Amino acid sequence: MKRGPNRHRAKFLRLRRHLDICNHPGKPRRIRTRSARYAAALAEQLGLICRPKVCTWCHRRQRLQRHHWSYDEPLNVTYLCIDCHEIADQMVWNTAIA
Repeated sequence: MKRGPNRHRAKFLRLRRHLDICNHPGKPRRIRTRSARYAAALAEQLGLICRPKVCTWCHRRQRLQRHHWSYDEPLNVTYLCIDCHEIADQMVWNTAIA
């Protein structure tokens, strides 16, 4: 395993590569969404995104999940508990269908 500044630099390079992939219109949607999820996880590891201790909506202390409102903005995530995440997904799907 790499140590020190090279390890940190490697994570930044991976983050940049995944940000490029998720903004590439020629890539299939499933590849772009997977890269957006991975980019958010890398940004959290690098300290670019701060994970709160409670759900953003209901303020309960539970296991949190990242919710992307749009995969076009991979670092724009909301941290929600499982129940609130289901509600948010329904909101996204209902607006996509309408």
